[in-house]
Amino acid sequence: MTHQGVNAEEHLVEHYSALENLKYDFRNYNLFNLVSRLVKGESVVDIGCGPASFLSILKARGKSVAGVEPARGMRELAEKLNPEIPVSLDLNLNEKVDTVTMLDVLEHIEDDSGQVKKIYSVLKSGGEFIFVVPANPFLHGLRDRQMGHYRRYSKKQISRLLTANGFKIKHLRFWNALGFFPYLISEKILRKPLESNFRHKGSRALDLWFRWVENNFDFGFGLSIIGIAKKNG
Repeated sequence: MTHQGVNAEEHLVEHYSALENLKYDFRNYNLFNLVSRLVKGESVVDIGCGPASFLSILKARGKSVAGVEPARGMRELAEKLNPEIPVSLDLNLNEKVDTVTMLDVLEHIEDDSGQVKKIYSVLKSGGEFIFVVPANPFLHGLRDRQMGHYRRYSKKQISRLLTANGFKIKHLRFWNALGFFPYLISEKILRKPLESNFRHKGSRALDLWFRWVENNFDFGFGLSIIGIAKKNG
């Protein structure tokens, strides 16, 4: 995978290295738990798995898991934090799998269509691609560039990308409505990236909001789109 911005990998490694436990990042902790409930297949490959925190949740639920992570710093972090999870450099599989996941990763890839084609080819017939991508192209700004994002997606854009490459959309929803207006104000009015350090502090109120509200209700807008696309056949 190609990342935009020379400091994007360093920024991500620094973020995850600062966490003693996934639970201290209320955003990802709740997102991973929500998405893990969407995984129906037994064999799962997570592309851009980072420190393999999401895969550790799936493994605890009895799934057969493997990760793909091109960034060496992230692979080293995965080996340190989740050594029981196999993580490889490339998507080279001996067998097709039930599910492929990409959580906050597709936006980092310049040729997203080419990546979707690869995912389609490694899925079993009827297999599912579960993804999380940043929403609202008009919000693309300083923080996106800092994180190495080539783009943000609308529902229409992500649907068109997937259906053009053989998938059938099964589920689409927005997530993180709470962060939408602070992000909008920070990026488009104040013209500065919204800081994410507060995610390390494990706010009890925010954790409860995401657990009981965001994970159960689609407000029709939000900072992210969560989706499931099924391989035809």
